[in-house]
Amino acid sequence: MATLRDIKRKISSINSTQTITRTMKMVSAAKLRRAQEELEKIKDYAVKMEELTGRVVKNMPEDAHPLLVAREEVKKVLIVSVGSDRGLCGAFNTNIGLHAQNFTLQNHDKYERIGVYVFGRKVRDYLQRRKVDIVKSWIDVKKIDQELVSEVADELIGLYLNGEFDKIYLSYTHFRSAVKQEVVFEEFVPIKTSDEVEYIDYLCEPDRIKIVESLIPRYIGTKIYYALVESQTSEHAARMSSMENATTNCGDMVKYLTLVYNKRRQESITNEMMDIVGGAEALRGT
Repeated sequence: MATLRDIKRKISSINSTQTITRTMKMVSAAKLRRAQEELEKIKDYAVKMEELTGRVVKNMPEDAHPLLVAREEVKKVLIVSVGSDRGLCGAFNTNIGLHAQNFTLQNHDKYERIGVYVFGRKVRDYLQRRKVDIVKSWIDVKKIDQELVSEVADELIGLYLNGEFDKIYLSYTHFRSAVKQEVVFEEFVPIKTSDEVEYIDYLCEPDRIKIVESLIPRYIGTKIYYALVESQTSEHAARMSSMENATTNCGDMVKYLTLVYNKRRQESITNEMMDIVGGAEALRGT
């Protein structure tokens, strides 16, 4: 049975933890606001870029660009999984890792190779422990900028064009709100146009082929940038929510332990009083 001193020490420890979680929540909230501002800047551009690319390449022959060609036999698949380097954000990283792991387990007989191109230490470590084939991992990315995006886009395009992989999937966390984020797992390369995209017969100058050659790499870079920014925003939201829950749980534990402490102290006082009364009665009897 824990003594009063042990309970008091535990209450003090939980209060210290609560202070830390409350501070982390406030820091994550500030980072979330900045990340949302960055997301708003790129969101409309990314949506319009996807619409424009879909309209331009719609009804074009697949051989107009190598990244439009769907290979007849898909033997090697690459998954681009976007996570984070830090934890304490609930199931944010675990969900990304699970999607890559489940896809690998469900399709290991279907494909010769399933590789994962990882962003984030937590997802990398998760997949490494489960013996998943990691092609490359990006760790400690301090800033998402055009230089990073261009390097990643060129590398992914090279992996596809060189025949190292026949299809590329993109997996990241979509930010719906501060309390709701969901994992997106979608085909990335080769580029496919949605049937819902309306075909517009643009008057192109220079010709449509040259425009597509310039547009598609830019579209891929934009898609990667958007996925990274949205994932970063979702990470801050998930951490803020996780720290809020931890702060609330700490408060509940302190309340419970305070009741236990008061009950134990009252029991101790009652026992001491009974010992005193018993001793007094014994002396009176003699």
